[in-house]
Amino acid sequence: MNKFRILLAALVCVLMTACIGFKTEATVDVTVVKNGEPQKGVQVYRFNDNGLGEGTTLYKSTNAKDVKTTNNRGVVHFELKSPEDLEPSSAGIVETKNFFFATYDQDDIRNGLVAVQVSNGDKKQVTLEMEESQGGGDMD
Repeated sequence: MNKFRILLAALVCVLMTACIGFKTEATVDVTVVKNGEPQKGVQVYRFNDNGLGEGTTLYKSTNAKDVKTTNNRGVVHFELKSPEDLEPSSAGIVETKNFFFATYDQDDIRNGLVAVQVSNGDKKQVTLEMEESQGGGDMD
């Protein structure tokens, strides 16, 4: 009978853990523009500020937490979830964190960046202005 109770308790724990899911705590819509025109089909990378500031965005392959492509209006929608991005709102804690959104040219050089402070429950809209590419040309 004791073995049965232990197995039942273990099963309950596993089921409870499986039911805990990620919950959207905030959203950020990023509009990407270049020379004032919305840019469709552009990849936008999301970075959580880990204390290094925008330096985190210099290494997209190792530091990016998410990447999405802009739609026909030049907009991309990011959902910030708990507990990965923000503390769960049900914990009674209002947390504010910095996030960076960046674009890169064909040579993987950052050509656009916007920083935004986000708190639980926010629905932010920001504009990311892409710059003209600086490198990659042929040298004759």
